[in-house]
Amino acid sequence: MIVDVNTLKANLKKGDVAPLYLILGPEGALQDSALAAFNQLLTADEQTMDFARLDMSTTPIAELLNETSSMPFYGERRVVIATDPQFLTGTGAKTQSKEAIDALTDYFSQPSPTTVLVISAPYEKLDERRKAVKRLRKNAVTVDAQQVASGAVSGRITKEIQAQGYTISNDALGLLVRKTEANYSTMVAQLPKLYLGAYPGHEITPVLVENLVPNTLTDNVFAVTDALMQQHFDQAVRVYQELLANQEEPLRLNALLLGQFRLLVQTKILARKGLNQMAIAKELNVHPFRIKLALRSNRAWPLATLVACYNELVHNEILFKSSQPDPIILFLRAVHGLETA
Repeated sequence: MIVDVNTLKANLKKGDVAPLYLILGPEGALQDSALAAFNQLLTADEQTMDFARLDMSTTPIAELLNETSSMPFYGERRVVIATDPQFLTGTGAKTQSKEAIDALTDYFSQPSPTTVLVISAPYEKLDERRKAVKRLRKNAVTVDAQQVASGAVSGRITKEIQAQGYTISNDALGLLVRKTEANYSTMVAQLPKLYLGAYPGHEITPVLVENLVPNTLTDNVFAVTDALMQQHFDQAVRVYQELLANQEEPLRLNALLLGQFRLLVQTKILARKGLNQMAIAKELNVHPFRIKLALRSNRAWPLATLVACYNELVHNEILFKSSQPDPIILFLRAVHGLETA
């Protein structure tokens, strides 16, 4: 059985508790939310004696099995959380013996009815060829913690905010998406400070997002691209120089600019083919807000000009990897076509 985090919470709340769970996926916010739900199964007193959390990248399986076989001290069940089980992946180091893994495999077949064992696996997938994984998959309730697709992030975050009694404007949401690069876990981590800033009005505004959510490097590079698209070339050069002064690596800055111009070219080509904003977002697997910004920005330039600038940035990448050129000169050369178009 596979359930999402909300279904898991609802099931646990009504007392529908299984003895074995697998939380699978790299989305940190979903992993944390699911694990927090299991903490609620025990009272504060019960947690002192009937709760264990083990890091399986360093803990022997024998210790885990000892925890799962212990009887509850206070209540009707123990909760044992096993994190980072690298031995269940195809790439993990060999940290556990075959005999220990076989013993755990046997446990997966007949888990203790007085223990809730939660396997927290923050990976996209496990090694499905392994006997232990097959047994775990067959007998565990799997909780989906896969990365939230960029196109679904806005809807999920809006629901999260509304569930807490707050609202967020479309402009504020778009800015939050841009500043966090549409990363769901990053957005969730920013919500507590936005709630505090919005109190008592309970409305999250663009000003709050601008002031409280820190800029990422990608966001700062976007400011360069945005200035170029608005034909504010002096401002674009100034921001680029500031990034270099802050010890940002020229190769990394060029790579981010390259990615943004690639998006400008791709969206312009797909728009010419008749695709709308949502269709382009789906085709490129990019958040719709980023597509909206790209479509707005690329109107200022012919496709040939954008492609020429993109090709210059590709050439810059080769130069950065093979020599130590002046990054400002290369930047000016790359955007020269935009200024003269």
